[in-house]
Amino acid sequence: MLSPKEARIVAHVCSDGWMITYVEKNSLQIVNGRKYHRDRKRYEVGYCNTNKKLLEEFSKDVLNVYKIRVRKRKSTDLVFKSKRVYSRIKELGGGNTRSWSIGKEILQSKKRAKSFWLIAFFDDEGTIDKKKFVVRVKSMNEIGLIQARGLMDTIGIPSRITGPNCDDSWYLTVSRRDLKKFKKEIGFNHPEKKLWLDKILNNRIKLK
Repeated sequence: MLSPKEARIVAHVCSDGWMITYVEKNSLQIVNGRKYHRDRKRYEVGYCNTNKKLLEEFSKDVLNVYKIRVRKRKSTDLVFKSKRVYSRIKELGGGNTRSWSIGKEILQSKKRAKSFWLIAFFDDEGTIDKKKFVVRVKSMNEIGLIQARGLMDTIGIPSRITGPNCDDSWYLTVSRRDLKKFKKEIGFNHPEKKLWLDKILNNRIKLK
């Protein structure tokens, strides 16, 4: 059964993560105590972010849900290898920039799981326009954004999609009048984005 934390993992992978397969040449394998060297297909899942809080969240979620400890490749990159988990995330919609989607199990999940997917998505991909005071996601994946908008509709958050832009990207936008609903049902875990949203809602900055 899909948990909110698993939904959050999938959203992070769709947004700022990756899924790759490759062949590891002459890989050491041990079967029944005997050592073998042979080519082995590897399944890698990773997540990249400069925010320490989000990296820690991803690491804890993967351990909690899949019982796997991620490895830190760089200060911003977390990776792990597992065919089982790779296949599961694919099933839930995981993919690259243009091919990710929201799997049927997430679309039909309970409200909390939907919210967790959306929080992670906006933490990674969302920006706050400090002139127009809107929350916006820019993506090359129109179909994925349409699904994200549909997911938001199911929990009562209006949004709109515009595009294509000159670089073939699309925007998913939450207007200023709907930011209170956005904060209540989705919001941000990203500290800086959360702070800016609070400033707007508390009228501590003026519309330019």
